[in-house]
Amino acid sequence: MSVAEQPVPDADRPRVVIVDVDRRVQQSLADVLELAGLTVVATAGDVRTALEAVERNAPDVIIIDPRLPDVDAGRALLSSLELGWPDVRIVVMGWSEGLEPSLAGRATVIAKNADPDAFV
Repeated sequence: MSVAEQPVPDADRPRVVIVDVDRRVQQSLADVLELAGLTVVATAGDVRTALEAVERNAPDVIIIDPRLPDVDAGRALLSSLELGWPDVRIVVMGWSEGLEPSLAGRATVIAKNADPDAFV
């Protein structure tokens, strides 16, 4: 049984916010996570909306592509999240192996084209 197939009890369902400028990526990732038993509480495509979503929904995990639409915006968002919500788990996703680790800080880094189980 893969990670995505294992049921997650309701009380233990992590609350997730997805931040990506591409709505198709937001929806695809939300579908994968929901099927795996996680709760996607919000999606966002820009820094302001992402910060509002985190403030309003108190997620356990934030999955973010740090190019919103540019790297400087992503760096600012990651810094804000790390300072304002130190207990929230941050997962940075993207295509470039060299770029995201330099942005990640305390975050976990996953390639955007990774197997869906990696995100779960």
